[in-house]
Amino acid sequence: MQEQVNNQVEEDLELEGNPFTLPEVTDEEVIRLGNYYLSGEYLIRNLEIIQEKKQEALLELTRLEAAEKEILERMLKMQINHKPDQS
Repeated sequence: MQEQVNNQVEEDLELEGNPFTLPEVTDEEVIRLGNYYLSGEYLIRNLEIIQEKKQEALLELTRLEAAEKEILERMLKMQINHKPDQS
């Protein structure tokens, strides 16, 4: 398995180092990308992505907490003793 991973990484590195495998980039595109990074727009976009993922995680946590509460309430009604996890 590790050998397959190493081979794939090696192939990827070879592709990145071969100018004939890369698509042609126009001067306008180089300028646009340069401005994108120099202006910090990429940081704004990265922040937006992280905030979206954080919101998704918070919503999932809310759902899990509601399910946990429901289970604990059912256990209480059924008089099932819960031993808290020792970790």
